[in-house]
Amino acid sequence: MNNKIAFKLFLIIFLSFTTFLKAQDFEIQVIMNIDALPIDAKDRVSTFKQNVEDYFNRNKFYENSYFNETNMPGAELYKIKAQIQFNFTSASGDNYNVQILVSSQRIIDKYDKKQNPKYTTLFKNLDERCSFTFTKSMQFIRNDLRFDPLLSLLDYYAYMMLGYDQDSFFPKDDSKNKSIYFQKALDICNKPMTDRNGWTETGGGSKPSRLQLVQELLNPRYEDFRNGFFEYHWFGLDSLGFSKNSYKIILNALKKMGDIKKKEVKAFNIDLFFDAKNAEIADLFLNYGDKRVYDQLMLIDPYHQRIYEEAKKKAK
Repeated sequence: MNNKIAFKLFLIIFLSFTTFLKAQDFEIQVIMNIDALPIDAKDRVSTFKQNVEDYFNRNKFYENSYFNETNMPGAELYKIKAQIQFNFTSASGDNYNVQILVSSQRIIDKYDKKQNPKYTTLFKNLDERCSFTFTKSMQFIRNDLRFDPLLSLLDYYAYMMLGYDQDSFFPKDDSKNKSIYFQKALDICNKPMTDRNGWTETGGGSKPSRLQLVQELLNPRYEDFRNGFFEYHWFGLDSLGFSKNSYKIILNALKKMGDIKKKEVKAFNIDLFFDAKNAEIADLFLNYGDKRVYDQLMLIDPYHQRIYEEAKKKAK
């Protein structure tokens, strides 16, 4: 092989590799708590953090090219920043019981985002019923056609984070949305599996199963939540400083969500929204000019009344 051919092959491989890296959708940080594990089990999961981060950061989950880096200047800013904390609670050989906390953010889409980036939390969920097998020799290869207790769990949360991200930029019926990621998350829940705990069975706990969480998002009774979620972010949060109506839009969006909460016995995603957003919402109105807005917020979201009361004292 002459030098020119060798150089061309090197260039092809290099460009393919860099394109592969650019295809990532996430910037994931994995945190592990293994204090509850015996010493031998701690050693067996020593590569787990890197394996999971690589799985997210090197795979392509996103199907919409709207924010593709080669298609839209500055699109790298729109990668989803996420943190997943794995709290290992017990081990039996290579089988583990784990609680995981998933939290994802996206950039607030304002004119100064390159110089002064600010982020908003979109999805935050504590999943207390996770069980899977892990070995150091395990192959972390995506396969949407089969169920794997660990990889399908990672895929499920990748699709949930992407679905929430899409809903913050596009209405749910927009051609760039169409609920494709929530549907993919639902498809995972419906795959054949031997242990359905956490997937379709709650185990009697107060938290929803993964199936319940995504079913709710696809239920027409909750479409005002998804509409309100889009309006809160795109016409509200992203537009503050551009439009005088942004505050009004935010309040109307929150009221839509609060009205559903009053009608439905369970509204898991609305609970997640206000649990993740109450401090952000309180801070948004500090310079609103009318402290009475906090009385409205307390009616919409009474579970975080103390947060709004404290903000009301500081508001101008």
